[in-house]
Amino acid sequence: MLLQVKDLKSGYKGVPAIHDVSFEIKKGEIVVIVGGNGAGKSTILRTISGLIRPTGGEIVFDGRRIDQLPAHEVVAAGIAHVPEGRWIFGRMTVQQNLILGAYTQKSEEERLKTLEMIYRIFPRLKERREQVAGTMSGGEQQMLAIARGLMSRPKLLMLDEPSLGIMPKLVMEILEMIREINQRGTTILLVEQNVHAALKLADRAYVLQTGRIVAEGAGRELMEDERIRKAYLGM
Repeated sequence: MLLQVKDLKSGYKGVPAIHDVSFEIKKGEIVVIVGGNGAGKSTILRTISGLIRPTGGEIVFDGRRIDQLPAHEVVAAGIAHVPEGRWIFGRMTVQQNLILGAYTQKSEEERLKTLEMIYRIFPRLKERREQVAGTMSGGEQQMLAIARGLMSRPKLLMLDEPSLGIMPKLVMEILEMIREINQRGTTILLVEQNVHAALKLADRAYVLQTGRIVAEGAGRELMEDERIRKAYLGM
């Protein structure tokens, strides 16, 4: 098992946002967490990545407990988190943004090999590598944010709402890129507002409601379950 989350509790300034959340991810899977706004999906990712300290429970990654590690050590352990809102460096070029994402790699040769891999997955970024990142479209900036996360060569890539605010044409392109990243060996944990597309992409999915997991199963099974669709997914 690559990631095990056990009875996780977390929140903000003493206000709980998630309650006794437990789930697991096997190596090589695409696992999706879906649920309404305010359900606690982003809080789970922030807690795993070390941006928020949990108030209870355990997070075990690749056989090692990580729930008390600072964020930079979580990255070094092999987890990359691409947060909602992209957070790229708008005044830097595409390539400068990507190189910053490789700070955990000590070897220049390894950084360059990773950069070439990124450009094969994201040919549009290669075309725009000297362009100032802030001048690109929202979809292209999202591609850059995902690509920068991959520059650390993570075992687990966590993506928070990668399709938010992006033209529908580019949404499908980004989701296909996520599939390709997974097929190249990176395990994916995805939080996504486009529930139908996310469940179609997922090996397994968890449904979150008011900070608690209320259903789990194969992505397509949940998508076809009429009770789940109506009660929790708004479909």
